[in-house]
Amino acid sequence: MGFRKLAGCLVAVVALSACAPVAVKPVVDQVDAAFIAARDAKLAALKPWRALGSLVVDSESQGVINASFAWDANATGFDIRLIGPLGLKTYRLVENSSGALIYGGSTELQGPSAEALLRAELGVGIPLASMQDWVVGLQGSAVNPQRDALGRLSQMVVTENDQTQWQVNFERYSLVDDLDLPRTIRVSGDGVVIKLSVREWTMPGVVGTDRLVIPGAGS
Repeated sequence: MGFRKLAGCLVAVVALSACAPVAVKPVVDQVDAAFIAARDAKLAALKPWRALGSLVVDSESQGVINASFAWDANATGFDIRLIGPLGLKTYRLVENSSGALIYGGSTELQGPSAEALLRAELGVGIPLASMQDWVVGLQGSAVNPQRDALGRLSQMVVTENDQTQWQVNFERYSLVDDLDLPRTIRVSGDGVVIKLSVREWTMPGVVGTDRLVIPGAGS
């Protein structure tokens, strides 16, 4: 089962609007290590954060899947909602140190990871845990990633624990609160091409009781 030509519009109660997207600058061979470390420290300190946007997954097995998303990140995991038009089909994926849950309509399933649960539901693999780093421009487990002249990630290859390999390209950035955050990311591997586009960011201090409510998604 899966989304087919799903599109949605998500509205944040409290959000910071990103400025116009900034294209990734040419890759350079050397970027000051201290500068990169300082930038990565700022990115890591953003949690909790919320990103709103769209997700397009083109897989060899399931074709094209489209959804809008609300991605809430915290220190121990994430809470992601994927939604189609008029609440036609909504998934909520929660993962933390205790395990993972997926909610789909009236169905609730538990498992070792949100990625495994979503794969069982949609038939495609999306590296959700690793993407939590990539969404804000952190390299995660990548080795020797390429960066642009501003120290931002431009592309990298990530090998997961199960030896699945992902090519990650950071195509555009947006300036949010004096910090460049990814606007468009393209991920390919395992027979899947994923395009994630962030339309709006919410920074620390505003994620909490004002949590985005999506019809049919539960609490």
